[in-house]
Amino acid sequence: MNFYVSKDRYVVARRNHWSDSMYYPYIRGKQFDLLAINSLIKEQRWSKKIRPIIEPVRDSATLKKTIELFDKNTMICYLITNPQVGSAKLFEEKRFTWSLELESSVKKAEIVTKDNSFQGELYVFNAQSPRKKELLAIKDHNLAVIPDQGRFRILAVPNKILLREAFQPQKQVADYAEKADDFYSDEHLYLSEEITGFSDYTIEGSRYFDKGGPSKAITIHITYFDAYLNLRVKHFVSDSNETAKNQGEKFFEALQKLSEWYSRNQDQLLLTLGLHELLQYQETRKFPGLGTIKKWSLAHHLELIGAFLERGDHWRRGWRNIG
Repeated sequence: MNFYVSKDRYVVARRNHWSDSMYYPYIRGKQFDLLAINSLIKEQRWSKKIRPIIEPVRDSATLKKTIELFDKNTMICYLITNPQVGSAKLFEEKRFTWSLELESSVKKAEIVTKDNSFQGELYVFNAQSPRKKELLAIKDHNLAVIPDQGRFRILAVPNKILLREAFQPQKQVADYAEKADDFYSDEHLYLSEEITGFSDYTIEGSRYFDKGGPSKAITIHITYFDAYLNLRVKHFVSDSNETAKNQGEKFFEALQKLSEWYSRNQDQLLLTLGLHELLQYQETRKFPGLGTIKKWSLAHHLELIGAFLERGDHWRRGWRNIG
């Protein structure tokens, strides 16, 4: 584990009031991303201080089930009503065969375009969004998610949430081996009074793609807190990366590295639901498929941040005795 941040900076971080922080992960509504969320809610490992922004990529039973779970448990999430990716962007009207209830804990969100209706409670800005004040009708009680760039920071909009590219994606999966341990984020430690919460694209990255297949390499991405509560990410990469054959063999090469790392550092780690499920494949010797690997890696990430938001310095207690 790589602990490189100065002690002085850690002392400053500890003075911040972590219990007021909110995490707004930006999640494309792909099948296994939604299943990761569903699993945590069903197992009562979801923090209400995590309020995901879900951009649907298609209508699906899993998306509908996810919305129902948030509603049933009175947990807040934001559903983008004008998605810009996937098949959902192709239909301007009647994107879904269901609708949100008026009193739902699932709130409407919009990506800011020149044609916005401004009927949501959260607005997401991107490079194509208008920035002229007269085009923006965002009310004082709304939330505004903005890229962490100077030209957006000066926008006269209320309740800003910075959206960062915390995860650094590589062009080729095997390239993660070149830097197997990487800094992810410290936004949860240094929120200013002008910023309402922190946001990122989780371990997916901002680039959208929804076509998968056998890969020459398999990598398991696991986030963790270092000694100073910076969030870092470990990349456990397979070795037999010459061809796309033997996906199961590649997975178990990567899993072996994860298992060894966990065994060495388990006193400094939280055994989340996702991490537990991944480690279990060592015993069953069953290759679960790339989608399931991603599901449990994302579930681990979300549960880990939730534990910090709920417990602060005592995050390693996890979800024991949390009602």
